[in-house]
This record gives sequence, structure tokens and C-alpha cells, in this order.
Amino acid sequence: MRRGVDCVLCGRPNVGKSTLLNLLAGFDRAIVTPVAGTTRDVVEQAVMLGDVRLNLFDTAGVRDVGEDGDAIEAEGIRRSWKKLEEAGLVLAVFDAADGLGPDDLAVARRCEGRPAIAVLNKQDLVGDQTPLHEMEKALRPYFKTVLALSAKDPASLPRLSEAVARLLGTARVDTGAAALCSARQLAAATAARDALAQAIQSQHDGLGPDAAGVCIADALASLADLTGEDATEATLDEVFSTFCVGK
Repeated sequence: MRRGVDCVLCGRPNVGKSTLLNLLAGFDRAIVTPVAGTTRDVVEQAVMLGDVRLNLFDTAGVRDVGEDGDAIEAEGIRRSWKKLEEAGLVLAVFDAADGLGPDDLAVARRCEGRPAIAVLNKQDLVGDQTPLHEMEKALRPYFKTVLALSAKDPASLPRLSEAVARLLGTARVDTGAAALCSARQLAAATAARDALAQAIQSQHDGLGPDAAGVCIADALASLADLTGEDATEATLDEVFSTFCVGK
């Protein structure tokens, strides 16, 4: 949650990857033109989407350039595929107004089995919804989530944020809640939980309140160890073993 998720925007040229990057960033981070192949190298930008930090990588449009194609574009495409393989989240962008072609399906196949969302961009340019439904059906085998939107419309952000949170599992995470940050803290919390479970079990077994009291005392000691209210010398040694204490 602190370092963020490396998120790659990928797709064939001119589907709206850079427009989506600018929407997420909140300003014109990437150059957007009608000319296919404007983005030749990876453009990076960190953004907050809801409670999730995304380390965005806008990549060159991927397509089959052939053996005699532009060497610079071919290198950009190679880097795009590499970023896709390394990403913790993929936003694969498709042109909803233009339909799916061979290059789109190549992107979809690369996303299969990865944490990826298919973004059907330019929804506002689609009149008849039938082709859009056909695209969704064709992409479902490769993506857990297929989302139609317009990268030019800020109203698309909440829906995209919800889809990303569901896919990454952060929808169930309270980012403002306390968190266990070390193995020591986890061990103390686990010991407190187990001690309380033993206290409850002792009453089910018909033992007296003294038995439960012993277990509860153990739980309180573990919680005091966790919060530092009753830190023993051994606890302090463990805590500071990971610190470099200078002069």
C-alpha cells in the first residue's frame, strides 16, 4: 500500500492509453495526438486512484511492425511487452469504436492469467451497443474485468477505481486502520489471540474462572508486549536488532 502497484497501460497504437494516463494523473502528462505511435518509450507517473497508489507506465503502442519496420518503434514495443510481464496490474486499453483486430487479440492473450482489466475506451463514440457487447464477450476469456468508459470523461474514474480495488483486493482493506509491521508484532498479536481462545475454551470445558483468568493475563501480557507498555529487555533487544544506532 505504501510503495504502490506497478501498473502498465498497454494496447495497440491510438486506442487512448496516453489519454487514460492524463486522466489518472489529472494533468497532461503524456503527449496525445491523432498520429499512431506518438508514444515511443515508456512514460512513468505515480498517481493515487482511490486509496491505491499506482506507479503508471504508459507504453508504446504494440503492433506487428514486420521485419522491415521502424527499428525505434520495434524497440519501444519490446519494452512494452517486458513492462507488461513485470507489472502488478495491467490496464489493457482497446478502442471500443474500432472493434478488435489481430493486434488487440495479441494483447489480450498476453494478459491471460495476469491481474488485468480490459478497458474499452471511447465508449462515447459507440452508437449501437451491440458491437460493444461483442467485444466484451470476446475479451472475457482473458480478463477478470471488462470495463467500458471514456478516458476523456472524469466521471469514468470512480468506476475504474472500484474495478481496480476489487481486482487487487484493496476494497476490503481499511488504509486508515492500525497494521502489524513486523514479525515481532505479528507474534505478539497471535499469542494474545491464542490466549483468549484458550480462555474461552476453558469455560466450555467447565473449568473455573481462575483458569480463564490465567489465560487472560497471558493475553494482556502479549498485548502489552505488542504496544510497548511492558517491554522486557528481550523485546527491546529484538526491536533494536534491526536498527543501526549511530553516535
